Amino acid sequence: MKTMPYNLTIPTTSSIQTALQQSKMLTAVHDKDAVALTSGKKINSSYDNSTLFFKDMRLTERAQELNNVLDGLSNIVSTLNTTSRSIDSITDLLAQARAAANSAFDGQNYLARLSGKNCKVTMDKSLFDLPLVNAGDEILLRTGDADKIESQYVMDKETTLADLNIVLGEEMKVKIGENDWITLTVIDDTMKVTDFFGQIYEQTPSGHFQFDITDQKLTLSTTDRSPILLEGSLAEAFGFDLSETHKITIGSNWTIGDLARAFSEIDGISATINTKGYFEVSSLYGDDLIIADLTGKTTDALGLEGYDDGGSNTMKTYADQYNELLKQINNIVADSSFNGLNLLEGDSIRAIFNEKGSSLRTVNGVKLDTVSMGLSEAAGDWQNKTDIQKALDDIENAFYQVKQATNKFDRASYMVQSRNTFLETMSDTCLSGAEKLTGADLNEVAVEILAAETQKELVNQVISITMDTNASVLSLF
Repeated sequence: MKTMPYNLTIPTTSSIQTALQQSKMLTAVHDKDAVALTSGKKINSSYDNSTLFFKDMRLTERAQELNNVLDGLSNIVSTLNTTSRSIDSITDLLAQARAAANSAFDGQNYLARLSGKNCKVTMDKSLFDLPLVNAGDEILLRTGDADKIESQYVMDKETTLADLNIVLGEEMKVKIGENDWITLTVIDDTMKVTDFFGQIYEQTPSGHFQFDITDQKLTLSTTDRSPILLEGSLAEAFGFDLSETHKITIGSNWTIGDLARAFSEIDGISATINTKGYFEVSSLYGDDLIIADLTGKTTDALGLEGYDDGGSNTMKTYADQYNELLKQINNIVADSSFNGLNLLEGDSIRAIFNEKGSSLRTVNGVKLDTVSMGLSEAAGDWQNKTDIQKALDDIENAFYQVKQATNKFDRASYMVQSRNTFLETMSDTCLSGAEKLTGADLNEVAVEILAAETQKELVNQVISITMDTNASVLSLF
């Protein structure tokens, strides 16, 4: 018996085909909206809309190029801000320098004085009428800190005499307070500096002498304010500054007037007979004054032995302040560098204002160090009012230069800031325009995704129902 063939294939009806096409379309819509939800754009490729896509691309690219220009301007703004703050500091320091000069101009030194005792004299009186005074006697006079003297050489506690090129046989005389002169002789050049000056302890009954090596500097001092005097080539070999130490040798046939003139020839020293008839030596600048007989008894006869530290070198104090302020100005100028450029040392910067580089402006620097502004250290420690007045005139000229620089950099800063604001606005406009062309409404996209998912679920249910019906019909066979 022959069996009849049966066609068991479920035919695809037009309704199923329509449902499948609808499902495919909904899937595409869902996927597109998902990309839009992620990117924030409704047009993400040239296939979506080539015209709008390429317009968006051009606007976005220009915005990026403008942002690159803004990055360069940002560095220039920072450089100008750094320069402005430095100029403000320089202005403050110049104001302090002017105040120091004005104070010096209106101030005065308080003299240190040494007056003779128990020996009234006249200018024409012969020195040799005084007891124990002889031609050739030597007087030592020193100005500066009476109870301290510092070496200018670098050394430490292990430094030997040979390290300082000190040779055997060299001598130095030291006088501490009212004690007699001590003579130190080099008998061993391998001796440490500390051991060499330790000998003074043994020969100074008062025990008030001390020395120390700190920060690689040797300092001799006393604890009771008594004075220190040094003399001899060995003292210079140790690096002690003897420029303020002066030796006066008594000449034959000298009178009191000759001695007074010999003292007065020393810068900053005056000698005369005071109203009480005693010989008097003054430190005009207010520095401490120390005097002693190196040989002989001349000062002893005049009653001048000792020191006076009651003076005040007011002018020098202000001069030192002024010099320190000038150093601070130079330090600020040196520290005003930003990204390797320093407008206060004469460097220049170039500002580019568009993405093509066709619009630019060069900001030239100026030199505001003290030399360039015509400022120099206080001449002669400002002991002369003419020097102080010149410093005041120089400061006013420096103020003018700083003001000119301030105006110049302020104009450059305003210009750069304006262009910076303009470029920021242009960049934002480009990005806003691009967003309007291709930007997606995220709320709308979210609703479309939800609608597509719902419709797709309904289509899938239609397909499922249709397939179940066909399967039931087929099961009858």
